[in-house]
This record gives sequence, C-alpha cells and structure tokens, in this order.
Amino acid sequence: MSTTLLVTGIHREELGFGDRVADLLDHERVDVLRIPEGISHARPKANELFYYRTRHREIYLQVKQQIGRGYRLLIDLHSGCSATSPCADIYCHDNAMLACLLPEQAAFDQAHTVRLVKIVEQQAGASLSEASMPIAHTWVPRELWDNPAFTYVGLEVYLHDNDAGAPREWRFARELIDHIEACAA
Repeated sequence: MSTTLLVTGIHREELGFGDRVADLLDHERVDVLRIPEGISHARPKANELFYYRTRHREIYLQVKQQIGRGYRLLIDLHSGCSATSPCADIYCHDNAMLACLLPEQAAFDQAHTVRLVKIVEQQAGASLSEASMPIAHTWVPRELWDNPAFTYVGLEVYLHDNDAGAPREWRFARELIDHIEACAA
C-alpha cells in the first residue's frame, strides 16, 4: 500500500480533470480516492450556506476515515479556470512541506506560475502583509489540514477551460504531485 492518497471529486465538476490526472500516476506510489458524488463547485445562495458547509464538512470527515488506513500524505486535487493556464496554488499548513516546495516553486515559475499558500486558523490574525507568503482560511476541517498523523496538501490547478483539462494540464498536475510526494518522503 502506498503512503500517499490523492482525493478527486470533492467538487463534482472537477472529477473529469481528477480522473485524467489519476490515470497518469504511478499507482504503486499513489492511491486514489475518487468521490463520484461530490458537492457542486458553485457558490451556494445565502439560505443554502449552512447545508452546503455541512455537506462539505461531512465529505471531508469521510475522507479522514480513509487516512486512518496509514497514509502519511493527503493531496486534495481541485481545478479552477485561468487564461494563463496551466498554473497552480498549493495550500498547506505544514512549514516543512512548504519549505521543501519553495525551491520547486521557483523552478516551476520559469514556465508556469505556482503559488504556495499557508493555511492558517481563522482566528490566527496574521494579515497578508505580515506573512512571508500568502495565507488562506479554508472550509476543510482542521482535523485534516492540521493533523500530526499526516500532511494535508490542497492542490488547485488552473485550466484554460473549466472542463476536464488538456494533456499539458494533466501532466503539469502530475509533476506537481510528484514534487509534493517527494517532499513528504
């Protein structure tokens, strides 16, 4: 069994992209948890927000049960849309992972923009101007992104079109996953 778990389909619109990326991975090293009935990527209306956030949390808590099987790294794959694709944001709370990825960020930035983003607690109070890198708050439960048993990495790859992506975007995501996995080793 591998020690890395890639999760695809948290947002159902991203499942096609996740499937294409998963097809390129070495399944001896990376297991894939495909969520066929994820939540919509569309922002909920104000009166739907409570149920949306509850469903979001429940999906992630189910993912956390999978981590209990001995994985040391969870890569949560997402996709967005950008005219400058492929580019990516890598979200993580773990300082060692971010430090390891920093030289990789510089290497990738020669061809593609890769931004490292530190996940922080909403009450942390650090502002973007005070931080050494961008920071973000997340709806992902803290039990995942700040867990001593494994490292959580959110990977958002921006595609030219908001669909399953293109081969160069799939390869770019695979390269990022390889670097993230190497830093976790």
